[in-house]
Amino acid sequence: MARERFGSVSLVRQGDHTFYSLTIPSDVLAQCCYVINRDEDPIEGFQRELDVNRAKEIAAYIDEGLGTIPSSIVLSAQESASLNYERKTKSISFEADGKSFLIIDGQHRVYGFHLAKKQLRIPVVIYNGLSKKDETRLFIDINSKQKGVPPELLLDIKKMAEYETSQEERMRNIFDLFHTENSSCLIGSLSPAKKTDGKISRVVFNSAIKSILRVIGNKSDAEVYYIYNNYLIAIQKGLLNQIEAEELLVQSTFFKALAGFFIPVASRLKDKYGAIYTMNNFFEIIEPLGGKIKKNKIKSYGTGNQKITQYLEENLNSGFVL
Repeated sequence: MARERFGSVSLVRQGDHTFYSLTIPSDVLAQCCYVINRDEDPIEGFQRELDVNRAKEIAAYIDEGLGTIPSSIVLSAQESASLNYERKTKSISFEADGKSFLIIDGQHRVYGFHLAKKQLRIPVVIYNGLSKKDETRLFIDINSKQKGVPPELLLDIKKMAEYETSQEERMRNIFDLFHTENSSCLIGSLSPAKKTDGKISRVVFNSAIKSILRVIGNKSDAEVYYIYNNYLIAIQKGLLNQIEAEELLVQSTFFKALAGFFIPVASRLKDKYGAIYTMNNFFEIIEPLGGKIKKNKIKSYGTGNQKITQYLEENLNSGFVL
């Protein structure tokens, strides 16, 4: 067991606690940190279960991407570390074994550093002398009070970061057409960068449109917009107006259910009219549903969008004669 020493340490006092801020090489960090999760030790453990795939993604990012993760790992020095701070030299030393530090926050990053080929200096915050109660409370505070970036915002700015996949780029283009085109039945009803009551977020839109793109073939983004917009207008006029449920069009669960319902409707349309996806042709297929579908029945399914899709499809097929 080797004793490690690192300088350029800042001593910080916040509230009732003191911690040390410094950087440690990633290989040293990986060798002297550990985690107790609830499965391993239901009495002492409080950490979540390690997601190995997430750690592998971090390792790949370090080795192949920008390779910078500036946020600090939060550690609690254990008795075995024999942590010592030297005020005059602003340095700390500790015994480096497999259980020198309990990871309070950052277990996936530490494991990712362990898997990565590249070595980095990692910002860390080290608490010393914490009780088990203190460690657990600190874990709860960190994970309940820090707020992640909304996924809607991440999707909205991925283009700027040049991080988009080809599918994400396509979904963004289609969303933007629905968001900006005057002919769009969703204009004014979409929220690009955040969740907003009464509007469809980019995350919900992408979740819905993804299933359609699998069957849409090589049609352009503009063609996808034209076809799906005609379908939604027909849903609005041929179904929702009849059952006095216009507000459902921008309700997240129902919007996703409509994406699943699009495929059987478009298939029926193509059999009857050929590949002519006009609003009128969609309307002819959808309009008979108005006398069968019940608004309260749709609402009774709650967040079960697949059940709503099934309910719509069953009524589409009922009474159908070749």
